[in-house]
Amino acid sequence: MARFTVIGPGALGILFSVMLHDASQDVSLLDYREERAHFLNANGLRLLEKDRVIDAHPPVATKLEPLVPADFVLVFVKAHQTRSTIPAVRRLCSSETMVLSLQNGIGAADILGEAVPAENIFLGTTTHGANLVSPGVVRHAGSGPTVIGPHHPDSSSMHRLDELAEIFNKAGFNTSVVNDIYPYLWRKLLVNVGINPLTALTGLRNGALLDFSQTRRLQEMAVAEAFGIVKASGIDLGMDISEVLEMVREVCVKTGENISSMLQDRLNGRPTEIGFITGAVAEKALRLGMSAPVNEMLTQLVEFHSRAGWGQFSGLFELADKDVDSSRAG
Repeated sequence: MARFTVIGPGALGILFSVMLHDASQDVSLLDYREERAHFLNANGLRLLEKDRVIDAHPPVATKLEPLVPADFVLVFVKAHQTRSTIPAVRRLCSSETMVLSLQNGIGAADILGEAVPAENIFLGTTTHGANLVSPGVVRHAGSGPTVIGPHHPDSSSMHRLDELAEIFNKAGFNTSVVNDIYPYLWRKLLVNVGINPLTALTGLRNGALLDFSQTRRLQEMAVAEAFGIVKASGIDLGMDISEVLEMVREVCVKTGENISSMLQDRLNGRPTEIGFITGAVAEKALRLGMSAPVNEMLTQLVEFHSRAGWGQFSGLFELADKDVDSSRAG
């Protein structure tokens, strides 16, 4: 039995906590909000599946409490919150502790590297979906593959990665290990580039981005620009630009009624992860001596609204038939 500490009791953090706990692993949670931690300790966690309900009562600590070193630390906080976890990560990690980030965007691993050696950092992406119903209660919204790999290309800890994948598979996560995780992370990031900032700025649900020629064109421009930056950096995504654009449109269709995480941040007045999505593209372009004006513009617009205040926002944009472009794609 391995000892896990999950940082961040959001939807995915609770999903992984409950399923690992149900698979007889030693699981604890770390929550930066003391009041919520007390609530979760008193009431436990609940996972709502289609055909069953799973309850779990792992201990929930706050960053102010003593922390026992873990075998694996799973990081699920928003990317922009990563730096605030560094003191806790240091206390949770021995020289043998492996840290896995399943966060959105690119760049969180470099921040985690301030707390643990690069060879002890793993990265991953999962297509499991979870919706937070209430504190400690999530609905499992969909299953799919999880892919994990080392942050450092010469990691000496690959055997630990195989161990982690075996545990994940036994817990119900279809997990595979790859030597180079970054093509998978960048493919996911290109989807986020094409959806998240546009939904946040327009108030549209994911699928509605395809209903307007303007949002379709902006999506194509942002994704194509980001694809060019990734290609120039030498990362092979195994896809050409037409396949990437089709992938983004397919996600829009499949998640048509979803409210993106960035739009949820807007609706709830929270900071966004824009700096780790389109901002990461603009930063990589700068390092390559290139420019990414579309991604830079989206970054600045979202950051401006986030910092200045989004203003009165009564709800999601309601589509009217007369406003929908008749040439809808997808």
